[in-house]
Amino acid sequence: MSQHSGITKPALQPDDIAMLHAVLREWCQEKSCEIGSPDAQHVARELVSWFECGIRNRQKLSGLMRHMHMEVPSAANARCEGSRPAAKAGRLACHDG
Repeated sequence: MSQHSGITKPALQPDDIAMLHAVLREWCQEKSCEIGSPDAQHVARELVSWFECGIRNRQKLSGLMRHMHMEVPSAANARCEGSRPAAKAGRLACHDG
């Protein structure tokens, strides 16, 4: 278990990591992004946050990523358009479960 700011979260299991990696790979493929790009790293952090927030369904996570990462073009990687998530939408996704 990891602890941060007084909140204890269970560690990600190998199956969880494999699923999250697959979702991220699909996103990168759709956006023509390299998986090691700053945009993909940002998306990976968001993906883990949603997972830790309780969104564990692969299809739901994929849908959230497609919906949320189409709004603002990335300045860091011109080949990877629209990879910045909207913070408000992320909070809504977390609260909606």
